[in-house]
Amino acid sequence: MPNKEFIEVSVELPHQFVDAVSDFISQNISTGLVFEEINNNAVIKFYVQADNDENYNEKLKFYFQSLKELHDDFTQIPVMKDRVVEDIEWEDAYRESVKAVLIADDISVRPPWDEKPSAAIYDIIIEPKMAFGTGSHETTRSCLEILRHTLKPDMTFLDMGCGSGILSILADQLKVKSIKAIDYDQISVENTIENFKLNNVTTPYEALYGSIEQCENDVPYDSVCANMIKNAILSMLDKLCLLTKPGGILILSGLLEEDLEEIEETLFRCSMHDFEIIEDNEWRSLIVRKKSE
Repeated sequence: MPNKEFIEVSVELPHQFVDAVSDFISQNISTGLVFEEINNNAVIKFYVQADNDENYNEKLKFYFQSLKELHDDFTQIPVMKDRVVEDIEWEDAYRESVKAVLIADDISVRPPWDEKPSAAIYDIIIEPKMAFGTGSHETTRSCLEILRHTLKPDMTFLDMGCGSGILSILADQLKVKSIKAIDYDQISVENTIENFKLNNVTTPYEALYGSIEQCENDVPYDSVCANMIKNAILSMLDKLCLLTKPGGILILSGLLEEDLEEIEETLFRCSMHDFEIIEDNEWRSLIVRKKSE
């Protein structure tokens, strides 16, 4: 039986837009994504079947135009380059692009086909169906490292915007008491549950579709993490502060330097004055400590 033919599409764009564009492609066009670096920019490659009638070109052009209208620094519509490849070729490229990473010296994040690094104490296996759930992105890295040093056994953990479930899997391995993982994307919730099973998560958990409304009447948590874009965080930050137990920790990530002023203003309004900013390239994460009563 002959190999199927696929179209490999390459898009070069600035790093700050990779997250949004990758998520759009994953949700609307293709889940087979490969990432490369060139000329200080990121290159996203994705694959569609050559006989697929879906017009990926028009979809992406329309999305790029909307980004251009929303963001002053998205000044140029990226050029899409494509070529025909066989299925075995793109699958090899995809597997080659997703490998084990070691974070905070002892956290391994790897796909099922790669081996655990010898230095890893905490080993997280992720089925890489999402662009930013594999530990390679700065915000995910920062959150993992923060949780590694702040989560303690028997804490309760809220993972808002759980994506692939990677943070909750580390929480399980750190022996927390309970996990609540929430995402507004149903595919993310399904991927989280799949990865929980893959990692034999034994901590009592909920994995739910939705947003902050899923936490109504919840008892405040020892640790709350929201790894999302600024607007999503701002829309629920008052409630995230309330959902953080006195003496607990709120982690905010997915932010850029220019986002911090509005975030800090809201934290001050919520009487959350004790925080530390973690930098990783252009991305910022906040460790916010809520005052004990």
